[in-house]
Amino acid sequence: MKRKLLTILMGAAICISSLAGCGGSGSQPQEAPAASSGQEAEAQPQETEGDSAAADREVTIWCWDTGDTRKQMHDEFTKATGIKVNLVAVESKDMTQKLQTTLASGGEMPDIAWLEATFRGKLLSLDIWEDITSDPYNFDTSQVLDYLIPLETAEGGQYVGPECPSVAGMAYKRELAKEYLGTDDPQELEAMLSDWDAFIEKGKEVAEKSGGTVFMLSSLGAAGQMLKGQSTAPFVEGDKLNLDASMRPILEKLLEMKQAGMVDVLDFSSAEEGASYAGDEHIFYPCANWSVEFTIKSNDKDGQGRWGFMLPPGGPFPWGGTVMGVPRGAVHKEEAVEYIRFFFASEEGAVLQRDYKGNFSPYKPLYEDATFYSGEDEYFAGQDVLQAISQEVFPNIKGVRLPSKYDQDIDDVYNLALKTINASVDGSVSVDSLIESMTEELLTKQPDLSK
Repeated sequence: MKRKLLTILMGAAICISSLAGCGGSGSQPQEAPAASSGQEAEAQPQETEGDSAAADREVTIWCWDTGDTRKQMHDEFTKATGIKVNLVAVESKDMTQKLQTTLASGGEMPDIAWLEATFRGKLLSLDIWEDITSDPYNFDTSQVLDYLIPLETAEGGQYVGPECPSVAGMAYKRELAKEYLGTDDPQELEAMLSDWDAFIEKGKEVAEKSGGTVFMLSSLGAAGQMLKGQSTAPFVEGDKLNLDASMRPILEKLLEMKQAGMVDVLDFSSAEEGASYAGDEHIFYPCANWSVEFTIKSNDKDGQGRWGFMLPPGGPFPWGGTVMGVPRGAVHKEEAVEYIRFFFASEEGAVLQRDYKGNFSPYKPLYEDATFYSGEDEYFAGQDVLQAISQEVFPNIKGVRLPSKYDQDIDDVYNLALKTINASVDGSVSVDSLIESMTEELLTKQPDLSK
């Protein structure tokens, strides 16, 4: 039987370059008031050993989503397990420093910390995580979607924990697709745009037919998000840069698109690009599962029926995600793994994640039921986008690039390369010069690296 999903805005941990944390302070939770003395203390009921054990059944989570829907979801978890949940707001960009500072000062570590994709490589390089597959936790990774395991494993080989997977396809404006490409059917578009070479050739036709007023994509960053996400070659191997093998193919395709005049000059994830969703100048956008509510519908409020969803040239790709990690110094580690097992390795937890937060689960058995994630979306002209993501995107993730502690610096120099290409009038920038500039900058930032 089809299950009806709640329609919500996912205030998820996302920025467009990758998943980023929602705002929140890094303050510690208030301590419980000390026990009173004297007559008041005598009036308190005697605490039994069982009561004390029950009081200890609590997990503290450092995260950036502490909103009402998550708290309501946790209320259901507490009813089912007896474990209370204490949420402490920490922004994703502050997580590494806060964990390191707390550890160095001897402060109390969280029972679970969120490791967001942008900073995951650095966080996974810290030697502070429990391997939750070991005794006494024995978390079963065979039930986790296979492609996720390398993304959730620390440098030392410890399996840190699962995540709500974030994956992406491509959204498009139906009217523009029909006018300039002859169809708005997702399967026909996928066949027409089977690879990036075909996409570029069609982009040239669109540019010519529209007189340069309609673009295949709104920004080079949007194109790069897909190209980067689909590639798996590491940017760094050991202590050596691997940009020629990994970054060069991405930059070459971006330059081809720039030279074809098929991509607009908007900055990726800018207010101008946000406004473009409601316009009629751009056909395609990268679309993660969270993009449907958080990006497309929020930016194109009157777009009922004008959108479609498809697999992009080159196939779907991971985009974002947040690992649940249990620090070795945590106080309630077994309760933390029980929380993780409930939400990420059971159907009961997956139902709560789906219905309260709109999240997909890493729990592999769910994807055998095509109706678990399903619901026609009138905003997408009745297309069942959830089922498309569940049954077409997840099974077709071809591979992943392993996280690296250098990821943030690599993102920085990559974004500078994008700006350089974007600023060129006709794309007359050489890939060699871009690779050279990126290499010099990275070697300056990370002197332990070599060419």
